[in-house]
Amino acid sequence: MNELLINIISVVVTVVVIPLISILGTKLIKWINTKINNTKTADMLTTATTIVFNAVRAVFQTYVESLKVSGEFSTTAQQTALKKAKQIALEQMTSKTKNYITETFGNVDTWINTQIESTINALKNK
Repeated sequence: MNELLINIISVVVTVVVIPLISILGTKLIKWINTKINNTKTADMLTTATTIVFNAVRAVFQTYVESLKVSGEFSTTAQQTALKKAKQIALEQMTSKTKNYITETFGNVDTWINTQIESTINALKNK
C-alpha cells in the first residue's frame, strides 16, 4: 500500500507539479521582465526630460537673461537659444536614450524641440 501511494505521488509530481512549476516560472519571469523594462524606459524618459529641462535653464541663465536685460532678445536670439539648448541636450543624451526616443516618439530633434518649448512654457507660467 505504501509503495502504491509513493508511486501515485511520484506520477502526480512528475506529470502535474513539475510542468506547473515550469509554466508558473516562465510566467513569473515574463512578468518580472515587463516590470524591469517599464522601469528602465520610465527612467530613461525621466532622464531625457531632465536633461532638456537643465539645458533650457542653463541657456536661460547664461544667454537669454543677459539679452533680455539689455533688450536685445530678438527672434534671431530666440532661435540661437533654441539651438544652444538643443545642442546641450543632444550632447548629454546617450545613444541608447536617443534610440529609445526615436523608437518611441519618432524624430529626436522634434521631440527635443517639443520638450524645450514645453519647458519654456512651464517656466514662464510658474
